Amino acid sequence: MKKIRILLLFALIMIFSANLLANDWEFGSEGGHIVPMNVSNVSIKSERLRFKLEKFKSEYGTIDNEMVVTVRFVFDSPEAGERYIGFITPEGGNEEWDERDHFKDFKTSVNGQNVNTKAYRLTDFAPKDVKQLEEVKKYYKEYDEDKARKEYEYYKKSYVYYFKANFKKGENIVEHSYRYDGSSGVGIVDFNYVWSTISKWKNQKVDNFEVIVEPGDALIAMPVVKTKDGKEIKWQLAGEGNIDYGYKNYYDRDGQYKVLYAKLKKGYLHFKTMNFSPEDEFSLTEITHLNGNYYFPEKTEKNFKYRDDLTKAAYSAEYLTADELKELTDDDLKIMRNYPYAVAGYDFSDKKLKDYFSKFLWYIPTTKDVELDKFDYDVVKAVDKIIKSRKK
Repeated sequence: MKKIRILLLFALIMIFSANLLANDWEFGSEGGHIVPMNVSNVSIKSERLRFKLEKFKSEYGTIDNEMVVTVRFVFDSPEAGERYIGFITPEGGNEEWDERDHFKDFKTSVNGQNVNTKAYRLTDFAPKDVKQLEEVKKYYKEYDEDKARKEYEYYKKSYVYYFKANFKKGENIVEHSYRYDGSSGVGIVDFNYVWSTISKWKNQKVDNFEVIVEPGDALIAMPVVKTKDGKEIKWQLAGEGNIDYGYKNYYDRDGQYKVLYAKLKKGYLHFKTMNFSPEDEFSLTEITHLNGNYYFPEKTEKNFKYRDDLTKAAYSAEYLTADELKELTDDDLKIMRNYPYAVAGYDFSDKKLKDYFSKFLWYIPTTKDVELDKFDYDVVKAVDKIIKSRKK
């Protein structure tokens, strides 16, 4: 069969691992088989990535964030020719996959010309033998043939969106954008992007690489990225807000690793580097609830706080024992009552409250007109009940 090339902008959703991944790769194809090439004959001269959290109203009526991804590549092709450019949205290995469209509004252009995408089932492209599908092996670390075959039945339901494009010899600009919802846990949402596949291109690096992260008003955590030579990427703040580095232990890493925490009033985070060849992937966690399952570090460089005994007690106020209540002073109760307002960005006139909450990285006072959800109002009511009882 005639051999073609596919420049594949690859995205993989896995519910079990609570990750949503995307990367950029070139594939070789013979007939219905997609097999990753070891090295492409196309080089990446530059790549500019922009990640932006944007609010949307979910089907459950809550206001959540989606990640909007915009990518601009400059490729160097040694020859002119037709390419197939595509985007895969696999369903992953979850038997209870929700069948929702997690990727939306995919748009792309090549050398300034918009192109129309067509959607086909991955079954039309993927190898029948799952062992040849290296992506499955890569993302399921404990690879087991029976397990992988079972998961592959769900994986092959995915769609591939692709279009034809003509590459000229020399520089070619490919731009694409899309939005997706992350993988949610209790109090967290994970957004991830795979960029280590840069090593599959001819030059195995990006000559000029730039990343911009616009978190809006979200509290985010991003593990520090290192290049293959061990150098650490330094994020820069363009704007106003709080940033701090913390050190955490993690189950699949040796020793501690460094995490950047940020809560911005305005602006964005960015880094720019030459000859980028990453060792780690990009990962961003939105911390939606401070008392959720996110494990905060004990140590930070700027000594910002994230939680303390009073902020923890606020969300369990109605369950405090008589002995625990006796230990709380009136000032403690005042802090607990105002904690939800502080999280919402209330600009306190009370200096003691403002000074107290300013010790926390997430406190960015912006307005006196804040909205609390029902859960937060329940906290305020519970503490008010304690204060009223104490006065009696």
